[in-house]
Amino acid sequence: MKLLFFALAIAVLTACGAGSGEGLNEQGLPSTSSSGSSSSAADDGVTLAQLQQTIFGAICTNCHTGANAPRGLRLDSEENSYAFLVNRSADEIPTLMRVNPGNPDDSYLVKKLEGAADIVGARMPLGGPFLSQTQIDQVRSWIANGAPRVGSGAATTKVARASTQKTNNQITVELLFSRALQFESIAPESISIFYHTLSERQAVEDFSLLLNDQTLYLTLNNIPAQALQVEVIIHDRELQQLLDHQYQVVDGDADEIQGGGYRYVYAL
Repeated sequence: MKLLFFALAIAVLTACGAGSGEGLNEQGLPSTSSSGSSSSAADDGVTLAQLQQTIFGAICTNCHTGANAPRGLRLDSEENSYAFLVNRSADEIPTLMRVNPGNPDDSYLVKKLEGAADIVGARMPLGGPFLSQTQIDQVRSWIANGAPRVGSGAATTKVARASTQKTNNQITVELLFSRALQFESIAPESISIFYHTLSERQAVEDFSLLLNDQTLYLTLNNIPAQALQVEVIIHDRELQQLLDHQYQVVDGDADEIQGGGYRYVYAL
């Protein structure tokens, strides 16, 4: 088999400011009112609604509210927090995303909350007190699970979209996954590719792979003119399993259970 493999890790981050830190108690947690205690989100399965109640709305809105919010970053409602954070470039570093779904380490929001060395400007919340590690881990958990608008996002990783382009005798198949993949799991043993003619089904042996975060590109070379279909298979019983960036097995058949076969057929 002639196969070339390239793994391209692209980090896309963001800029975020948070509030002044008011609303925190001495332990760095959101203060509670006399009417009851604030809800605490577990590290796993954190929702945007929980973050809005305990962090974005309770702390960050000391500054980030209304039309004059710093850098236009409004965190005064779930709708605004999602709209101004997820897949939005940062003003301080426009090439980076504020929240990069599935990638907390590559999310500028996390960098600003942690005071990473490569941020521009001050750590947030501005002037402190800063978030506790537990609170930062909750933000990380939400982002790692895909930064969903509703729910925890603690679902399996699936193929979200497949598309194909054909140029002469070369075909490019693009598979977009719901979360970033672990590039070390991508190997010749992970994927089977075939082309179909009227009379036969032949394995494609001349192809290359390019992994860019959540997207896997398969470039198939020397596809004969008589080919009518191409077929891509992952997670067949005899194939090595694909893993997401959290080393969870990809849900090939989209039944919310890790594993299971995925088959994509494209008519040429």
